[in-house]
Amino acid sequence: MPEKFGGKIFYTREEGDALGLIPSDEELARAQKVLDEFNERRRNLPPAPVGETPGYGGRFSNDLEGTEFEGWTQDASGRWFDKEGRPVPDHTDGRPE
Repeated sequence: MPEKFGGKIFYTREEGDALGLIPSDEELARAQKVLDEFNERRRNLPPAPVGETPGYGGRFSNDLEGTEFEGWTQDASGRWFDKEGRPVPDHTDGRPE
């Protein structure tokens, strides 16, 4: 059964096969060729100017980051509540301030 986590749906290999979500060998070969061409262009780029961060603004992009706090809320006093509405005792729980 598909599992939903962080706003994404994850399937087992068998479920993906049944739904036609698994790419063919030809699709994988085309994707690998595109990736190889991209990496070759990237390797041949000149160095980035000093003081500038190339890529994603210096921050790694992770689309699942922070999902453990999905549904959390904060009241007017600044106190945090988890997705079940239970108060969170303090900031040592790992939630960013």
